[in-house]
Amino acid sequence: MLSKYFLLILAGLLALSNAFLISEYDLQMIRWGRLVTTSVIFISLIWRQRSDKLLLTAVLFLFLSDILLLNYEHVYSNAATFLSRISAYVLLVLVIFPEIRILKMSLVQKVVFALVFSLNIAMLYVLVDMVPEKYEYPFLNSLFYIYGSAMITLVLAAISYSNIYSDATALFFTAGALCLVFSDIMSFIAYYLEFHEFYYADRFFYIFGVSALVKFSTFSRNHEPLFEMERL
Repeated sequence: MLSKYFLLILAGLLALSNAFLISEYDLQMIRWGRLVTTSVIFISLIWRQRSDKLLLTAVLFLFLSDILLLNYEHVYSNAATFLSRISAYVLLVLVIFPEIRILKMSLVQKVVFALVFSLNIAMLYVLVDMVPEKYEYPFLNSLFYIYGSAMITLVLAAISYSNIYSDATALFFTAGALCLVFSDIMSFIAYYLEFHEFYYADRFFYIFGVSALVKFSTFSRNHEPLFEMERL
């Protein structure tokens, strides 16, 4: 059983150690720091014997993506990193899907969701267009769009989950999902746009995002929905 403050202390120590690596070492060492961080958090998740298998597999894909990140400049490793993180995000959506499929949206709500999704895709298009030519290779844009769509879907699913249940369980999952997405945005800015200071924010969001998912795994999830959105 994880102690009450174990994850908070662990996340704080990992954040401090990663901040030191970012300030003192090169990109490759920073990536090793991320891999060690994911390894430590993955072990803490395995420690939870009742952890959801889908959640465990999702974190395993994050771990795999961090291994592949060590050779990110290699085309095949780069593409495999995208695919690993896409798989992780899809699995995270599937973790909560049985609990959010009860959501019944009105036509207006469906239109709003579609509009939000479309606006985010448009923003994604702008970001992809900002990638310097030296990083481009065949299918990179396609992978970016699939990856971005998976991120947006995860955010919408997490927000729906929070709206339906609005309890500690939903709070930690939503916080974890949002932090992972913010981490990826910061990582994009740091690597592709070469604003290296954003690695600090990237690592902060990543550590607390994955830690929040580990905390989420400690809840029984036998909660009841607060309400159900009815169709118009």
